[in-house]
Amino acid sequence: MERVLGFIAEYQWGIYAVLGLILIFYIRRALVARRDGARSIFRLEQEQARARYGRSATMAAIVLLCMVAVFVASNPLVPTAVETTPEPTATVTSGPLAAPTLTPTPPPATITPTATATQPRPTPPARPSATPEVVITNTPGVRPAACPDPNIRILSPGMNQVVTGNFPIRGTANLDNFEYYKIEIGQGRDPAQWTVVGQLHYSPVSGGVLETLNSGAYPPGTYTLRLVVVDRTGNYPAPCLVTITVQR
Repeated sequence: MERVLGFIAEYQWGIYAVLGLILIFYIRRALVARRDGARSIFRLEQEQARARYGRSATMAAIVLLCMVAVFVASNPLVPTAVETTPEPTATVTSGPLAAPTLTPTPPPATITPTATATQPRPTPPARPSATPEVVITNTPGVRPAACPDPNIRILSPGMNQVVTGNFPIRGTANLDNFEYYKIEIGQGRDPAQWTVVGQLHYSPVSGGVLETLNSGAYPPGTYTLRLVVVDRTGNYPAPCLVTITVQR
């Protein structure tokens, strides 16, 4: 550890220079991504620009933290302990040819605290937390969504499923060169406009919860859910669609 600290202290200016160049690179990349997102008129390109901006800003923050760590490692703050020694006191003995004798003053006694055992308080039983009720009603003729790609699938709810309240959307979103996926909702069986449910997700999912939809935020009726998975090149295969019915 001392060798590492000595190396950092000796070459700290060179390390600052390298980290500074990396910091400038990521700041410039974040500014370019922000500019591209502002100039783009396509929603998908705007989402990709925001994703690049977020990654660049994160890397810039990490590099800045590294520079702070180098400064702290090369300029350690070591407190100096001041040791005090008790001064001896002189004692004069009366009598002929009495020589003074030095009697050292004993250091103050150290008081060691005695641990006292305390009876631990019993922990009250945890109350079960209330969870919102999720209702998914089987409707005659319900069948799984027919998705063109097995890696882009909505497993639940199924086609023409009747749902109420908050319900999880389960499925698979996992491609080669995966970048992110999103769940969108539109009104009717052939929506003219789509809205993103929740936010973009940058971790693939296989047979798990993709998103949670609060159906109470939508008027009763027929809606279509769409799963879109985007790769690192900005392309995306045919999405998976499923039609549901929202009831109160």
